Amino acid sequence: MTFKYPYRYLFLFIFLSGVAVAQKNKDPFARSARLPDMSVGLGLRYNTKVKYKVPGVSLNFNTTYYNFDFRFLIGLDFMTNLKRNKTTILEGLDLATIRAESSFTKLIYNHSAIGLTGGWMLTERFYLVGGLNLELLEQFDQLASNSGNDLPAVFYRATGKKTVLFSLKYGVQYMYKHFVYDLFYSKRGISVGVNFFFNG
Repeated sequence: MTFKYPYRYLFLFIFLSGVAVAQKNKDPFARSARLPDMSVGLGLRYNTKVKYKVPGVSLNFNTTYYNFDFRFLIGLDFMTNLKRNKTTILEGLDLATIRAESSFTKLIYNHSAIGLTGGWMLTERFYLVGGLNLELLEQFDQLASNSGNDLPAVFYRATGKKTVLFSLKYGVQYMYKHFVYDLFYSKRGISVGVNFFFNG
């Protein structure tokens, strides 16, 4: 089980709800509705080498609502690692043979995460942001073959264990015209992103 599919529909619902509100509150002096003060964007996170290591880079999808009257923002994001680990298929070999002819090297993980962010607008363009991530981890053994056999040099087996983590992140955003640029840090990784703002 992952968060992948339900949250696609959640992002779509949030976006369409914003558009509906905008259409309901049309500017009487305009011929068309004003789009909501929202952004959608993509980001990349380099996963740092800590416990519950997710190798490589993760892709982040996010949407954010900006309230310029009260100078705050609130957002939702979804993240998953780009290179998904999976069990290596070894045909013709039973588990006992695999264990006898290989050595354990380390644990690695796949992850799916949902995050909530909030922030304060220090100026019209510069925002201070914090957030909380709920992360679901799927564990894998990384194994190395012993010399002189037909096993791959490095291969993986799912352990069936799953772990849930909570983590905090801190960052900044800078808005320029139709784009919002962001930078975030947490103990789980460092991320950068670019977002499209509808009303730039």
